Amino acid sequence: MSTSPPSSPGNDETVRTMLRLLGGFAAPAALYLVVWEAVARWVLPNVAASGRDVVIDLSSLLIPCAGVLASVFITGVKFGRMLGGGVMGVFFLLLYFSSGVAFSWSPVGLTFAGIALAWALARYCPTMKPDLSATFG
Repeated sequence: MSTSPPSSPGNDETVRTMLRLLGGFAAPAALYLVVWEAVARWVLPNVAASGRDVVIDLSSLLIPCAGVLASVFITGVKFGRMLGGGVMGVFFLLLYFSSGVAFSWSPVGLTFAGIALAWALARYCPTMKPDLSATFG
């Protein structure tokens, strides 16, 4: 009967790296869906009709920013900017064009402005160590 060798510290580094990579990939999209649902369900019904457009525009800016910053937190600044910004941009465009709404530049511009804001704020965001950009070159 053979037994496996006892695990030593650092043996699970590959697993942790892959989980952080998957988390950095999934965080922007998951956060986007959950927070928009919360805004639509709990915030918008309590806002006066005259202020709804402001809340929607503000949410269109801040929710993608939070999604990219979540990816930055999980994967590190350099890798999180690229991964989170790319995932958020593609995910938003996929949802926007598949929804069948009349095209308007406002949601597109606000979403990409939120991604740009996250790129600027990323240097001040706390991150998990080590940064994954060092792992992948």
